[in-house]
Amino acid sequence: MMDDMMRQMGAPPRKELYPSLMEVEAFTPDKRQQFERLARERMKSGTALMSSGLEKLSAPSSEQDLPAMREATALMRQGVVQFDTGISSLQAISEGKPPRAVALDWFKQNMSLLPSADMQRPHGIFGLSGFHYFTMFLLLAFAATMIWINLKKMQRAQALAARLTPQPGAVLPERTLTPAAQSIPPSLLPEDAPSKSNAWTGLLRVVQIFEESPNVVTLRLTDPSGGSLPFRHLPGQFVTFTVKPNDQMVKRSYTIASSPTRRDYVEVTVKREEHGTVSGFLHSVRVGDTLQTTGPSGNFTFVGDGANSIVLISGGVGITPMMSVVRYLTDRSWPSDIFFIFGCRGEKDVIYREELEYLQRRHPNLHLAITAIDVASADWPYARGNITKELLSQAVPHIEIRRVHLCGPKPMMDALKPVLIELGVPLEQIKTEIFIGKERPATPPTLAEGVTGSEQSQPTTTPVEGAETAGVAVATFARSKRTALFPPSKTLLEVSEDVGVNIDYSCRVGTCGVCKVKLLSGSVTMEVQDSLDAADKENNIILACQAKTRGDVSVDA
Repeated sequence: MMDDMMRQMGAPPRKELYPSLMEVEAFTPDKRQQFERLARERMKSGTALMSSGLEKLSAPSSEQDLPAMREATALMRQGVVQFDTGISSLQAISEGKPPRAVALDWFKQNMSLLPSADMQRPHGIFGLSGFHYFTMFLLLAFAATMIWINLKKMQRAQALAARLTPQPGAVLPERTLTPAAQSIPPSLLPEDAPSKSNAWTGLLRVVQIFEESPNVVTLRLTDPSGGSLPFRHLPGQFVTFTVKPNDQMVKRSYTIASSPTRRDYVEVTVKREEHGTVSGFLHSVRVGDTLQTTGPSGNFTFVGDGANSIVLISGGVGITPMMSVVRYLTDRSWPSDIFFIFGCRGEKDVIYREELEYLQRRHPNLHLAITAIDVASADWPYARGNITKELLSQAVPHIEIRRVHLCGPKPMMDALKPVLIELGVPLEQIKTEIFIGKERPATPPTLAEGVTGSEQSQPTTTPVEGAETAGVAVATFARSKRTALFPPSKTLLEVSEDVGVNIDYSCRVGTCGVCKVKLLSGSVTMEVQDSLDAADKENNIILACQAKTRGDVSVDA
């Protein structure tokens, strides 16, 4: 339509100006004149189109003819484009641009490929903006961090491989354990070292009391000033309470049942014994009361080192150190097998039952076995009777290769220790702590049999009258210049309390070492000597809470 209109106006046919330029490598004088003529013709045809469109738009008949108005504006627009491209071509040719560059500029302009005039020019090195530099910096920092992390992982892997590689000549056990138990884990001690034995004495406040059974309660204690406890302990250690129930200062030790990972409190579980002075007193405390406490102390501990599994056997309230251990190991996600064996009198005496069953469901490596002697319920899901060889064999596969901790009343300990040895457990793999089930009532100091009042007021080291005829040994406390009958049923500590000789003590079970005294003459037997080292034994140091008579003795107390 456009060519017909131009022919009607007498204009020559439109030349394909810019496609023709693509075929020309360089302008010769003839070519330059030819393309200048074509550019002027394009300007002329553009002027004609604009004039035609303006005439049609100005015609009176077109005021109401919208299609005619649209056609007129299209002619004017086409004329402007042709006129503009003609001018641009003349300018480019006069500036000496190559023909193909002139054609490409035209194509870019008509295809909207040329950058706009207001576009920001690149700046900086290599024409990059500040945003580009910032992005590149972040990427480089990320890459450097990832390289550093991978190097650290490689170093840790090499160190672990070195630890796990058997040393030349090392003999590996033939028995195959579960995958989690084949390697001994690294130390699982608390973040800071535990406090020294009995390094702290002060007040702790009772903040909660839990009833575990009709005659067993758990006391939760915190620092009255708030915050973390003033000492750090290991699982299995104990604290000592100093109380004054009957105007007489008495000390008793109780194992910490809570985990050392719980830094804001400790829990002790107390069974009320018949005629028990301290246990009865502790059952009468209320929330808000304070207790004078010394601790921590004790060597009956386990933190996961030195064993590829652990067997925890307990009876009665002897469960408390085992509970601290199992809470600690599960809190720290210890991966190896934990066998928890507990025996008690009746179903209602299973302390911590709900928590133990919950922990077993949550931790597949915790294996729980409970037995009770007096069970009337038909729904009882556990074993019945005492802890026996058969129960241990069934509950703990390959018990002979495992570490065993044993705590409970003395009759239970005496019965189970030979059973463990019979099952093949080496004696050095059995660690024990005796639980004193019957608390000795606290009584004021009394005169020993055969000692007269005058003798008591004027102490002497003379043997007690009537001792030989009665066939009872005599204990002499050299520093205090007092003597007392020493019957086989009592310990040296109990005899000292009878005559008012002050021998300091804490645990009364032979583990803390507070009651050490020097044996000057005679000999004694001691069932537990855990807190005595080789130097103590060489210097005739004995534990007053464990020492029982083998004849007359004299001690430095």
